[in-house]
Amino acid sequence: MPQTILHHAALRHRGGAVRVARLLQAEQAEAGLDARLSFEVDENDPEALDAPQNHAQAPTPPAALAHRAGGLPPGGLLHLHTSTDWPALLEGLLDGGVATGLLLTLHDATPLTGGCAYPLDCPHFPACADPCPRLFPQARLRQGLTLRLLRRLGPQLVSPSRWLAGLAKAVLPELPLRIIPNGVPWPDALTPRQEARSALGIALGAPVALFAAHGGARAAYKSGAQWPDYWTRIAARLPGSLGFAVGGDEADTRQGLTVWPYLDRARLGLLMRAADCLVYPTLADNHPLVLLEAAAQELPAASFDAGGVPEILRHGETGLLAPAGDAAALIEHAVALLSTPALARSLGRAARDQGRRRFHAQRMAEDYRRLAREASGGRGD
Repeated sequence: MPQTILHHAALRHRGGAVRVARLLQAEQAEAGLDARLSFEVDENDPEALDAPQNHAQAPTPPAALAHRAGGLPPGGLLHLHTSTDWPALLEGLLDGGVATGLLLTLHDATPLTGGCAYPLDCPHFPACADPCPRLFPQARLRQGLTLRLLRRLGPQLVSPSRWLAGLAKAVLPELPLRIIPNGVPWPDALTPRQEARSALGIALGAPVALFAAHGGARAAYKSGAQWPDYWTRIAARLPGSLGFAVGGDEADTRQGLTVWPYLDRARLGLLMRAADCLVYPTLADNHPLVLLEAAAQELPAASFDAGGVPEILRHGETGLLAPAGDAAALIEHAVALLSTPALARSLGRAARDQGRRRFHAQRMAEDYRRLAREASGGRGD
């Protein structure tokens, strides 16, 4: 009997966590495993924005997950990715007495804190405080409850980055932890840049900068609100250049920056092929898929060296890194990529070539398959 794995995420469609869950589900099913998916919020599908919603699968509230996990056969594995309410989810599993292997991938720090996705420079972490400087209610109580539940459940932890693994070890040193970098599908062939620009109606000779993040302008950790200002400063240095921002829910033009909502993977891939530089001013990040997807499309990135980003980009080799929060340095890097095509091509090709070996979805899936076999005591292939 093939091993059964139930992946659980907060959202059904959007965000890096559910993207990883879906990639693993597909790869594991391809390998003959019984891979399933449950979720808590059924939001719009960005891969089918013009199609009616498919409501065949009902959302699973956090407290009800124990019932679904309880139906897994012996040797089954519950793989947790995200939740809208970690204490409720974990308490439900503990009260339900789920007799199955338990795996938790840390896509951000929310299972480790009293509410924030990343502690940034919080003076209190690793112990949350009340009142929380970021105004999360009862942060200390929430963190304490979540950590106690995790210690009692004893899951195998996975972190996609060494950086987040360090945060996890600071609060849960007793739990086993494995580092498995994220991966994405790696196309064998690329759309020619001229063809991509023609398909999108972008002038062939214009330098093109791309901003992209889940949430768009509302992506606080990705400096979404500052994108128009960063673009204005870049455009002032490079008249005639074009800027695109992707990831929110609205289409707009702000200070010459073309804002597009969520794009399906095919169209985002075209835009990445059409662009000359990904500008990624993240303030805190784990192992962002957008950098992997850019590398797969041979698009060089200029980013802050925050969180796990330096584990993906090597400065001067596969991208350009500015000190976290140094907007002036980031803009200099973006201008260098946009104004020096030879540099952009060299870094983009190196990012694609190295990324194929390091960040392919098949490599990620195989790493998780080995871990799943270990978690089930070697049962199942």
